[in-house]
Amino acid sequence: MAPLAATPALAADLPPTPRMTEGPFYPNTFPKDIDADLTRIDGRAAVAQGTVLDVSGRVLDRSGQPRAGARVEIWQCDATGSYHHMGGSVGDENFQGFGFVTTDAQGRYAFRTIKPVPYPGRTPHIHFTVLENNRRRLTSQMFIEGEPGNARDGLYRSLGADAKRVTLKLESAGAGLKGALEIVVA
Repeated sequence: MAPLAATPALAADLPPTPRMTEGPFYPNTFPKDIDADLTRIDGRAAVAQGTVLDVSGRVLDRSGQPRAGARVEIWQCDATGSYHHMGGSVGDENFQGFGFVTTDAQGRYAFRTIKPVPYPGRTPHIHFTVLENNRRRLTSQMFIEGEPGNARDGLYRSLGADAKRVTLKLESAGAGLKGALEIVVA
């Protein structure tokens, strides 16, 4: 009898990225400039306050196949802890606050933003959502490895061992930082 051929990987090899609340801060209205560079606003010479952070990665399905054409949106507070689209005071008028990209054929996405900062009750984080065919597939948050506030943040702690799948390990990148996160949609 001939030996059995290796079986292909099962369709559900990769655990999905943990779902999290979108928070009360998803934009009610979008800024005029909603591209992938949140550090610059069209028509302004000044750049956002804070440390530049390049975030990239891929959107995959559970079998590891890239999700081409998915819309990835991110939103976060500025360097002063303010969400621009919530009304009230705006700390940094040169920070876009929200942006989106469409993944390429390999499922890749990339944003330029700032390293998130804490605000009362929350550790630094970046909200994100993935949409396909105008349908929301996943909403979650990205966190920063080693942030002291992670241990006190109830949402981060609630993830337990799954927190590593939404935690960015940052590295130096020129004058700023970079981090990567693979997003797995169910």
